[in-house]
Amino acid sequence: MAHSQMGLRETVMSGITPMSARNGSGSLGGLRYHLARRGAAALCGMAVVACGAASVTGPTSNESATASGMTFSELAAGALGSAPTGKNYVRIVKFVQAPNQSIASKKHQAGIIYVQTGLQELTYTDSGTQVQIPAGTGLFLQDVNHSHETLPGALSTWYFIALWPDTPQSSTLVAPSTLAFKTEDLPPTAMPPGQYTETLRSVTLQPGGRSPAHVFGGLEVVFVLDGTLKVDVAGQGPVQLPAGQATYVPAHTLTQELAVGAQKVDYLAYFITEHGTAFETDATSTPPG
Repeated sequence: MAHSQMGLRETVMSGITPMSARNGSGSLGGLRYHLARRGAAALCGMAVVACGAASVTGPTSNESATASGMTFSELAAGALGSAPTGKNYVRIVKFVQAPNQSIASKKHQAGIIYVQTGLQELTYTDSGTQVQIPAGTGLFLQDVNHSHETLPGALSTWYFIALWPDTPQSSTLVAPSTLAFKTEDLPPTAMPPGQYTETLRSVTLQPGGRSPAHVFGGLEVVFVLDGTLKVDVAGQGPVQLPAGQATYVPAHTLTQELAVGAQKVDYLAYFITEHGTAFETDATSTPPG
């Protein structure tokens, strides 16, 4: 991609760093943390974050490359460390739990939980610490022993998004979960050796709305919760995603998301970004087909 396509605004991912509040914040143990608009800030493995929404605007040389009718919140982030060696893939697993239903303790890959409905209680079984995760929030879960319980009142629908090694053990799902999305095996060039951070963002596009044209420094997975989303990716045909479907975009690829039809669109954007890499760079032109 030619450098002339890129905007000047970017933030470099440099791991987990405390930051002062700007667009939204969460708190844990009296400490205040923030996820900046262009990257991930400090989060411990048990910090639940529901950041305030940010509206995206900003002039570029091409009006269609600017955001319109878009708001987003940074929900969670955490240090993944080194990517697993060998073949890897990103998987989104969906859980639907009845009130008071519990899923037994299990240790697995680090990743991010997103609760869509209901109220989850996560218990770290080694320490006995319990954290409640309300609907519309996210949490970075380290690879530690834990259990999930839905608190009384309503069904809980939630998702676990993570990078997994392609092994028989990692392909096993825990009841009552179903596979919502899985990428193909990622080529080794997608995740070179290094330190990585996982980030989860929730995005809303109003009818006719669009994201800015942008380039993310890491792999992105887009998962639609409501509405229909069109994803334009440079060098590829557009992908149209109804609710419950997903796609992924390789790192350093010019892309733009647009709402389709008369309904607003809500979607999740999950990123795996190498430390020292620009998290997001605005572009001055839309992706060529």
